[in-house]
Amino acid sequence: MAVRHHIKVLVVDDDPQVCKTVAMILQEHDYQVQAFSQPRQALQAVRKTPFDIALIDIKMPDLNGLELVEKIKAEDPRVAPVVMTAYPDVQTAAETMRLGCRDYITKPFREEQLLSAVERVSQEMGLIYTNEQELNRLIGQRIRQERLKQSLTLRQLSDRSELTTSQLSQVELGKNAASVWALARISGSLGKQLCELLAGL
Repeated sequence: MAVRHHIKVLVVDDDPQVCKTVAMILQEHDYQVQAFSQPRQALQAVRKTPFDIALIDIKMPDLNGLELVEKIKAEDPRVAPVVMTAYPDVQTAAETMRLGCRDYITKPFREEQLLSAVERVSQEMGLIYTNEQELNRLIGQRIRQERLKQSLTLRQLSDRSELTTSQLSQVELGKNAASVWALARISGSLGKQLCELLAGL
């Protein structure tokens, strides 16, 4: 299962209802969220908290979204801004990209569009990871699928990899974390590169 509870997201929109809704959706998917309807309050929060992603509305009084993006990036260049706007146009989209925005969401958006954008940026930044127990299970499942696809018994894979059938069985069941050396032996015995065997996990 993907782990997201460590990902900090800043939400800034002058409509308090949008702030509340976006924050609720992201919190339901385990993101840590702080939402502000006042851009200057959001900027103060950035000075205190290291956010990973900032969802920012473009049209806001007092301080518009593009100005806020610039100020946030000046405070913390690691923050990945994603802009939200009900007034999309090519010039604004180009300007957001120039400022280092990672994505551009047109309002009104559906829940899945919001989650997809935040997930994509999180993955690009390497923030989403799979917990160890789940990763062991997925690796074991992948090895077993590949072994069965090649019609190999555990004994045959054991002979090829020089790992015992007991070791291989534990790996396939996800009971033990295999060392990189053991995974390399297994993947080589299956005629695959390690990166190819584990792609997408």
